[in-house]
Amino acid sequence: MDTSAIQAAAAATSATYRSFADATRSVLDLLERHMPSAGLYLAHLDRGQFIHRIVDARNGMEYGLRSNQAMPLGDAFDSHMAEDRATRRTGDVATDPTYAGLPMQQRVTARSYMGVPLELSDGTRVGSLSALSRDRDAFTSADEQLFTMLARVLASELERESNERDLKRFNDLLRDQARGMGAIGRVAKALAGADDARTAICEAACEVMDAPVAFLLEPSGRDFASTAMAGISVQPVTIQPRGDGTGGGRAFTAKEAYFVADARNHPALAAPLVEATSARSAVFEPVLRDGEIAGVLIVIWQAPVDALPEAPSAVLRLVAAQAAVAIEHAGLRAKMQALALSDPLTGLVTRRVFEEELPREVARARRSESPLSVAVVDLDHMSAFNMLRGEREGDRLVKETAARWRGELREVDLLARLEGVEFALVLPSCGLGEAVDVVDRVRASTPRGQTASAGVARWDGEEPAELLLARARDALAAAKSSGRNVTIAAE
Repeated sequence: MDTSAIQAAAAATSATYRSFADATRSVLDLLERHMPSAGLYLAHLDRGQFIHRIVDARNGMEYGLRSNQAMPLGDAFDSHMAEDRATRRTGDVATDPTYAGLPMQQRVTARSYMGVPLELSDGTRVGSLSALSRDRDAFTSADEQLFTMLARVLASELERESNERDLKRFNDLLRDQARGMGAIGRVAKALAGADDARTAICEAACEVMDAPVAFLLEPSGRDFASTAMAGISVQPVTIQPRGDGTGGGRAFTAKEAYFVADARNHPALAAPLVEATSARSAVFEPVLRDGEIAGVLIVIWQAPVDALPEAPSAVLRLVAAQAAVAIEHAGLRAKMQALALSDPLTGLVTRRVFEEELPREVARARRSESPLSVAVVDLDHMSAFNMLRGEREGDRLVKETAARWRGELREVDLLARLEGVEFALVLPSCGLGEAVDVVDRVRASTPRGQTASAGVARWDGEEPAELLLARARDALAAAKSSGRNVTIAAE
């Protein structure tokens, strides 16, 4: 997946949409820019009426597709993909044992097909985000990854819009519970925004249940660790559920609310947590996704509660459903941030990471009074290489070079791709002479008979990271001016 696609997907994940239709238009517009020759569409899979209906499409007329076009569900590619009866991506529809004989293939005459399902938090697959091409093997695994991310964005938006409609109906029925509805509305607003909504979930749980403290815990290995809290500020809470059949285990495995009337000696609540929160009663509300436990909302009262109040409990279940969406959003943001921190071609860290790490390495060198060197290395004559061999071969060379260079370095050394064919090295505990030797060894490992030029600078003990890097860049410029294929150390 290229950088522009990553950035676009990140923007789609964090964007605020007016409606599901607005989100659909934005996603299809993004994909059209990414795949201008492909036919792209979002379809609704109506299993009740057994109908496949195209909601919106891009370049659809070239493939005989249009908005609101309907066909029997069993005739469509998307039904078979969404029900896991066929692969999500095929490079030759005509020879595929499932897709080749479908009426949809006769209508669109595509060579390649790719589709991913729109799946709600309860596991229901209600639609598909799909692409067609007349070229063979037109779609890659990176394309499928991008479609999967965007399908989750659309599913989340669809669920959010559905939740908002449900909230309105619920508010009409329970007007006397204005406090609970206000809390739900604030969570919906938080979910529609770009920030993490999990704290708002905890605040809403407190308000709905008229309780002072709430935690949201999510699975972390065998434990459950808090990812948000309200009403208290303590270090993150970790609870290891007991597997002995006691209430301590059921509180974290039950798929319905688990009420604790006396929390003071209950196995589900560790003594330090009870002491820190002054807990007397508590309720454990499961957060379900795909029918499985994705987290647990713990609401704590500091005064005894004899029984779980029925009406607020119904609202708490709705808060827990919103918590599943908040957890999904947080997971998508974490994935997008991870993608943004690594170069998609080489797997090396990006300029952003390098610019964050270099000042830290300078600070470490200052504290430990140890040497630190920085190098900037650039592949020589890449324009000529790309002209003669093609940009695809150029990309392969860059990828191979990164792997070779990384193999010549220590674990503590940092190799980053700054841009194009320019790389940077941070060499902790490495003086200037030793750094030149390391960089010469790195340059010598460049594959395919290509060469590289480098500039090296040693931290002078005082200068900021920006000046240290600038001196290494000046040395690289001198290396290129001198004829390339050389390492020059900054004075």
